[in-house]
Amino acid sequence: MHAGDLFDTRCRWPLPQRWLDGAPLRFELELRSPCHDDGALISSAIVREPREAGRDPAQLLLPEALALSQAVLPDAVLALDPLTAEAGTAVATTLETLAPATGAVHWVGHAHLDLAWLWPVADTWEAAERTFRSALDLMDRFPELHFAHSTPALYAWMERFRPALFARIRAASQAGRWEPINGPWVESDCVLVSTASLRQQFALGQAYSRSTFPEWRHDLAWLPDSFGFGAGLPAVAAAEGVRWFCTHKLAWNSAQPFPHRLFRWRSRGGGELLALMLPPIGTDADPQAIQTEQRAFDQATAIERALWIPGVGDHGGGPTAEMLEHLQLWKDHPQVSTRQPGTVRGYLQALEAYADHLPVWRDELYLELHRGCATSRPDQKRHNRSLERLLREADLTAALLASAEKGAVQGAVQGAEIEATDWRPLLFQQFHDILPGTSIPEVFEQAESIWRRSRRQAARRRNGQLQQLLGSPEADHSWAWVGLQPLARWSPLVRLPRGRWSSVGQALPVQEAPGGGAWVQLPPQQGVAAVPLTRGSQGVAAPVRCPVRAERQPGGGWHLSNGWLSASIDASGLQQVWDRQGVAQLAAPLALQRFVDHGEFWDAWDLAADYRDKPLPIGEPEAPPDLVEAGPLLARLVWRCRVGASLIRMDLQLRADHPWLELICSIEWRQTHELLRLEVPLKTAAVRWSADTSGGVLERPALAITAREQARWEVPVISWFASQAAAPAGGLAVLLDGPQGVDVQPHRLGVSLLRGPTWPDPSADRGRHRLRMALMPLPSGWAEDAVPQAAVAFREPGWWGPVGAMPAVRSLLPALPDALVPIRVSRAQASGAVLLQVLNPGAKRVRWNLVDGAAWQMRRTGAGGFTRELVLRPGELADLELSPAPQSS
Repeated sequence: MHAGDLFDTRCRWPLPQRWLDGAPLRFELELRSPCHDDGALISSAIVREPREAGRDPAQLLLPEALALSQAVLPDAVLALDPLTAEAGTAVATTLETLAPATGAVHWVGHAHLDLAWLWPVADTWEAAERTFRSALDLMDRFPELHFAHSTPALYAWMERFRPALFARIRAASQAGRWEPINGPWVESDCVLVSTASLRQQFALGQAYSRSTFPEWRHDLAWLPDSFGFGAGLPAVAAAEGVRWFCTHKLAWNSAQPFPHRLFRWRSRGGGELLALMLPPIGTDADPQAIQTEQRAFDQATAIERALWIPGVGDHGGGPTAEMLEHLQLWKDHPQVSTRQPGTVRGYLQALEAYADHLPVWRDELYLELHRGCATSRPDQKRHNRSLERLLREADLTAALLASAEKGAVQGAVQGAEIEATDWRPLLFQQFHDILPGTSIPEVFEQAESIWRRSRRQAARRRNGQLQQLLGSPEADHSWAWVGLQPLARWSPLVRLPRGRWSSVGQALPVQEAPGGGAWVQLPPQQGVAAVPLTRGSQGVAAPVRCPVRAERQPGGGWHLSNGWLSASIDASGLQQVWDRQGVAQLAAPLALQRFVDHGEFWDAWDLAADYRDKPLPIGEPEAPPDLVEAGPLLARLVWRCRVGASLIRMDLQLRADHPWLELICSIEWRQTHELLRLEVPLKTAAVRWSADTSGGVLERPALAITAREQARWEVPVISWFASQAAAPAGGLAVLLDGPQGVDVQPHRLGVSLLRGPTWPDPSADRGRHRLRMALMPLPSGWAEDAVPQAAVAFREPGWWGPVGAMPAVRSLLPALPDALVPIRVSRAQASGAVLLQVLNPGAKRVRWNLVDGAAWQMRRTGAGGFTRELVLRPGELADLELSPAPQSS
């Protein structure tokens, strides 16, 4: 009769004549559990329905029609035996007296297809092929069927590996019955990826869609199942021509129902999308569910026309013949709203008329569920951040090489295709069940080789372009350091081979490292620049800027300082941190804490809501902290402790001329269903706190008052978060090496480090991990003290290696003002200029003046002439073209 899976469990089967003649039928249900999980039968049912629409002599639809009508039957009818024909006739007569149902339902076939989850990616290609063939075949049988599907990555795979099937898709698309509802390259996670990655998701997804399906207008972000959305997403998506945003996931909120079904979603910097909360995905054609959705949408929006998207989802399948027959069965029934097939765009276009009157939402779309995704499988977050950094560095060096007109450089179009090819594996792995760490082990085992291969490829491209730009090495002693971000604030500290080092004839400060090599302090960074380095064996090192001092305390422990901050460490760990004005930051020692994290249904997804009520003991340090490095450039202390069966090593190090104190946690994690956190007790209470999120900086109150604020007790951040005390006091920032889950209370900053879920990956999080963080005191505040740029410098130390001889420092791009954050540097295809994407994360306008850097001129992309000065609005995400200024004769 039927073969399906967890997501395809229904069929419509014509009863044979022998049963109508009185012969019994026997049905057998065979269930097989997949290898990744145990299965269970929840329920089973057999429902009789008429074969054809409009013909129901047995009144099989009568009970459902009565429920749909919501009619109250007269007492005389209620007194009848419901199993008799008399009762059926009475009910039918009552229904005939009712007015027909009002409203309309616009339906479109759909198949939500997870690229990986409880199956590996290889299964997804097969599921997609089956789904697409099924949809196309059903179009031949059901002329009313329109089918909509997202994900450019899937279409690109079909185009390459199933060209005949893709040709059928293209033909159906040109006929207006197959609708590509493509937004980003994949239905990605939208809270754990950086702004650069989020922008690339939309840029490459939209570019592919517009070139492959030119018959459609592409301005839709279809993200029904991602686990929340940063407040800056409207600006990012709008920059790539997107107008509509569609999701269903906020219907999963555990406490506070989201207040709108249709609204305008506006970013602080000015980007805006029209937003629609979709009906459930992965649904069938149940008339009761459809009518319930129509009434709910009407009640929420005062718009009678609702959307319905039937189709088996998750593992694919799409609309089935049973669903389409069911729609036909009820199509003209007076107790259901009008059913009208069509396209998603057709439905959204009708909603455009209401745009000016819709409520405006100026906040993130926080999902009150799945709060553990920022912490689960930290290896995936580490792979993601390292590959993204390499790709951005490769794109920057390609742009610089093209600007310098060096050697064999590909044309702009070919270069853009190379960049897109390199980015696509990263964007694929950002799918919303891969990057969050919520898939079966096979998904991550297969992803490992992709991560490694992609990193090697990006590093080769970057290194090769740098060699072309700077020349091939002529001798072992000729090196260079290249700052690959347009920053200008602190003195980089790099680890080079042992020896004396100088730059342009000036000796550099050097400190031998105990494990080999030497720490070398470079001149303060001035934008993207190549600093020549010469290695020798003689000479006296230059004085250190803001040197580190490590002093033993009389009662034991150490005091570290470098002019930016100071810290006190004893046998139990970090006791206190002071800013450069001597203001203490901590109310108590820095603390590792451990909790039971068990009991949630979505194990890898969800933190236990009551975890703070179930603390577990933390072992004492095994020995006093060991000072393993001490010198004017760097001091490092190490201590170790045991947490249950797990081993933790904490390295605390302070660098010369750096305003942060670095913490490196090396952990052999063996715990199950436990949560390990790092908590920072604040001496000065925070009134607000800010964080780097996908698309920009978001500020929140430290003391949650409203129910919606209280529900945000764990939030994802990308690279930093910071407390802000009442004026005129400053605050304390925590810099991160990648996305983490955090929480902030007026007297505490907390970072979730590791978990130990067992479903769907039985060994998730177990193993060795290295997590980097830093504490940065803020005398003024996160914007005034340039925390966003500090976070970039913390994560991205630049590149160094052997190059050709360089007589002087080579300036490659000017430095940004401290208040701006670089997002990505690439080539502008149209003009050949350097394209710089920047963000003004603060609350003030920022003026960027290039008068002092007369070698460059700039303009906004699409603007007329170049200029030397621009002003960026608060929160603005801007695309700027930089070009060498014409030289006066």
